[in-house]
Amino acid sequence: MWLLLAGFVLLVCAADSTPIGGRTVPDFGKVYHVKGELCLTYSKKREPFEAWYDLEGNRSRVDYYNGTVRTFLIGNDLDYGVIYKITPVTTATEIQAIKCFQLKGTKEDPIRPQAALPDLQDFEFEKMENHTGVLCEVWKKVTQVGHKKNTYRLWVTRPEGNDSLATPHRFEMLGFNTLLESHNDKYVIDYSDFSPQTESDIFIPPGGMPCGEFPDPVEEHQILANPIQDYVNTSPVSHAHRLFGPFKEKFNRQYESEKEHEERENYFIHTQRNVHSTNRAGLTYSAGINNFADWSMAERARLTGGILIRNKEKDDTK
Repeated sequence: MWLLLAGFVLLVCAADSTPIGGRTVPDFGKVYHVKGELCLTYSKKREPFEAWYDLEGNRSRVDYYNGTVRTFLIGNDLDYGVIYKITPVTTATEIQAIKCFQLKGTKEDPIRPQAALPDLQDFEFEKMENHTGVLCEVWKKVTQVGHKKNTYRLWVTRPEGNDSLATPHRFEMLGFNTLLESHNDKYVIDYSDFSPQTESDIFIPPGGMPCGEFPDPVEEHQILANPIQDYVNTSPVSHAHRLFGPFKEKFNRQYESEKEHEERENYFIHTQRNVHSTNRAGLTYSAGINNFADWSMAERARLTGGILIRNKEKDDTK
């Protein structure tokens, strides 16, 4: 019902939009707390999260699936900052064992607080639009690298006027591939309960728990430690895209054309997102990338007689 309702609202919003200019770029402040829900439209997965951000304190925290997974980005810890991730882990010998992993920053790549909202640099005011019954400003940014053209939109309100702190309502990415001539990517973040303040003790990781290094493959460490970065970052090339190279090498992929390469990379990105989101849910199994990760859903369904099955456990893909 919610999805149908949301789709209905979006259709109504598109009909009564009115372009207006002369606005300053929205500001969310240096400290905030916000809740949200990430919607991966390809896999129809919805992932709730809660975020705390403190720029001046050089720290942030993002919890996923109602606190099932907790990530702490502490820029002042050790020499160059540390990301701590508290998460349930399921293996061949353990089910939902709570573990702590850490990723240390380096001189070249220090840990910074992770915003749950996009950086609005280079965004431009597009129009006023009703969203779920609220009149919002819509801010837009278009980026392109190679064949990947992404359009980002953010819906915000400013309750106390144009110069007041903004309240986020919705963030949407719509990807278009100029070679495939299709909209082949989309995700949405719906925000709620925004507050320009937070408590200082919320950023303290649990004590008494040893933290080990993230497991292999090394290429996935950044996306495992800081999942939301790829979704609020306004670049057509994400960490997930950069994992496609190691995947092709591991499974000896050679595609017949540039167009097929673009299609396979697109399927891989959707699979990658779905796998990591599934593993953040704290289920009794662990999903992983296998040699079918660059296949479409239809191709995998044909392989299994029309029944889609989850990816094999990580232990099967090593």
